[in-house]
Amino acid sequence: MPVKPIFKPSLLRNGLGTYVQPCHKVTIQYCNWGGSSKSIRDLLSTGSINKFASENLNIFVEVVKKSGHPVLKFDYSHDKQDSVEVRNKTTTEVLKLLSDYSQRSGNELFKYNHKVLSNNESVRGVWSPMHEHKGHRFKI
Repeated sequence: MPVKPIFKPSLLRNGLGTYVQPCHKVTIQYCNWGGSSKSIRDLLSTGSINKFASENLNIFVEVVKKSGHPVLKFDYSHDKQDSVEVRNKTTTEVLKLLSDYSQRSGNELFKYNHKVLSNNESVRGVWSPMHEHKGHRFKI
């Protein structure tokens, strides 16, 4: 009797043959009559949002008309969310924020002052007394 393999679809992971963009959804929330939402209304009327959506086909762009100040909400993989208020910003600033936040990973920004980022504090790995030769171990 021949052995049949079990079909298992491959998992999408970055670095293994494909790239999965971390930002998968952008929600643009604006007010139809508020003065702070003027730039968002201009972007919608000129079609710049449609151009952004056609350039980034793997990002779902949702436009929500809701009272209040305009907000850009970004949903990243691993259930991370980020929101940016864009009240009284120009259309170029809003487009820059859209492109910047859609290319981020969603992780918190941090300043790392060391040259190497590693799981081990030592270059040679984690030291343990069990790694020593039996004759050289400490006697407790």
